[in-house]
Amino acid sequence: MAELPEISKIAKQMDSTFKGKKISALIVEQEKCINVSTKEFSERIKNAEITGAYNKGKWLIIRMKNKENILISVGMGGDILYYKDISKPLDKYQIRIEFSDKSGFTVKFWWFGKFMICSDNELVNEPSTKDIAIDPFNVNFTYEYFKNLLKGKKLQIKAFLMDQKNVSGIGNMYMHDILFKAKLHPQRKISDMDESDIKRLYDSIISILRFSESKGAFSYENDLFAQKGTFTTDDFLVGYKEGKPCPVCGTPIVQIKTGSTSSFVCTKCQPL
Repeated sequence: MAELPEISKIAKQMDSTFKGKKISALIVEQEKCINVSTKEFSERIKNAEITGAYNKGKWLIIRMKNKENILISVGMGGDILYYKDISKPLDKYQIRIEFSDKSGFTVKFWWFGKFMICSDNELVNEPSTKDIAIDPFNVNFTYEYFKNLLKGKKLQIKAFLMDQKNVSGIGNMYMHDILFKAKLHPQRKISDMDESDIKRLYDSIISILRFSESKGAFSYENDLFAQKGTFTTDDFLVGYKEGKPCPVCGTPIVQIKTGSTSSFVCTKCQPL
């Protein structure tokens, strides 16, 4: 499942590639992915000029000059692929957007994806995105901001970080290494953390996510141009390495249940 490094990369590619293009057609193969009828969606974006794209957490948002916005969530996974010539044979997709210059892009959801349209006014109160917090790549995600975010909280730290209303963009894939590098057990309560714990956690969030970004994001995920990143499973410290030795102390990594998710931890480096 794509997380912040992967989504942020695609958002930047969309912004530079789509800006200035005009939409000429929409083809929808699976209407349950969209929030209005295909007819209404098509009418609202027909001949609209794209002014840019950005991400809000794990959502991709394409802005248009007519004050409409296309919102895309790949959910549990999917591919968004750009074609210089949209008339050529394409991979399987649920959504296709064609531009007036004969280029375009397709969206293929593996499952649970969304492709929505919202006007600027609707976007302000759109339930899917309105409460999403800023992500760790945002310039305002400073240590002071993060420290204040945790102040007075009593939740377990993993559950808190996984809630997109608190910190957006982080999912289970990178969470294992983030908590390991911060020397925190996923079930550690925030109220039991001191300032040195919080600082280690903040630094770990930034370094783990930026490291993946520096390698072009995860190797299982396609970017807009069907290129995969070079961050591989070998780059994980403890994530998905059950039974292998901890890279710090040699203790075997164990997999534990943490709510609705599993976590990979070193019980010596990450005591509860």
